[in-house]
Amino acid sequence: MSPTKLKAFTIMEITITMLLAAIVISITYTAYTIISKSYLGFTNKNKEMTEAVQLDKLLKNDFYKASLISRDNQKILFRIDSTDIRYEFAPDRVTRTQGITDTFKIQTETMSTSFDHQPLQDDPQATDRPGLLDEMEWKIILQNQKIPYHYHKPYSSVNLFQENPDANH
Repeated sequence: MSPTKLKAFTIMEITITMLLAAIVISITYTAYTIISKSYLGFTNKNKEMTEAVQLDKLLKNDFYKASLISRDNQKILFRIDSTDIRYEFAPDRVTRTQGITDTFKIQTETMSTSFDHQPLQDDPQATDRPGLLDEMEWKIILQNQKIPYHYHKPYSSVNLFQENPDANH
């Protein structure tokens, strides 16, 4: 029998190949982790921004359509036809109730309301129109930035006129 030579890789070649494969796999895994974290951060920022835009759109729409808007502490009530829409502002969320409840996870800061450029009093009975407002300013904190929002409701005389049953005619 004559000795036949088999073609094969040496131990050194296999070791170098495994080392290069390990380096490529670790680079790929690191790149995947970085891209995954970046995408997750982008998705979270986009979700926060979408919530803020949707809340702003709803508030603008409700301010526009409402016949009367009133405030009671940290709650704002919109009267649209015979429907009431209630917003409740908390430091870490805004809740909108119109039959069903929508919760927006948005950090809020300050909110000020006024009627005819006069800030609303803490005591709603101190004014002629208790709790009625035509302007609202507030700030939200989005991605560590304070973003101011301003809403204004121009009332018609039909909206503001209320018959007083105790008045002398």
